[in-house]
Amino acid sequence: KGSGSYKKFMSQKYARTQIDLLRHGQLATPGLFCAHPDEPLSKKGLEDLSTATDNGRWDVIVSSPFQRCREFAESLAKQNQCELQIDKHFKEMDFGDWTGIKTDTLWQQESKQLQKLWQVPDSFIAPGGESMQAFISQVEQGIQRLIDKHKNSSVLLITHAGVMRVILASALEITHQSALRFSIGHASLSRIHYYPDGVCSLYSHGLRR
Repeated sequence: KGSGSYKKFMSQKYARTQIDLLRHGQLATPGLFCAHPDEPLSKKGLEDLSTATDNGRWDVIVSSPFQRCREFAESLAKQNQCELQIDKHFKEMDFGDWTGIKTDTLWQQESKQLQKLWQVPDSFIAPGGESMQAFISQVEQGIQRLIDKHKNSSVLLITHAGVMRVILASALEITHQSALRFSIGHASLSRIHYYPDGVCSLYSHGLRR
């Protein structure tokens, strides 16, 4: 009885939910501040994602509904014969009128407004877009649902840099402005472990195979 109780304690102590955050690959159209939902990946973008996920094994793959994430997620889930979920909670922030515009163009035409994204992100709203607070709430709801639904499982979430920063900020209990300091390249992978007692740890960040 004592031995069984100890084993149960140890299994609970070391049980965890592993969530791998993977940013989509390079886009077909370079230099965009934020791409339209149907923007495809470049050939290199697909190759980089294949390299990043090579030999990876997950119980479930979750993806943003945007094509640059969903297309590869569908292929990888089929290849690995695992469950696939498309979840709108992990789509990129809606940047409204700035969607589909080159970053260089925005810096030339909207530099003051664009600087607000980095200086006071919590109150930022792009012209015709959604508020940062609404976006953060959407992502935080999604990640909590994911943790609750897939306890003690290994999950791959293919998503966007903005989404990843919200999740990292929540996990590390830092401000969103601080999370903007994270460098999140195309096809880069970050791993977070979530434990039953509510504690979580950033196991790795920015890895590329």
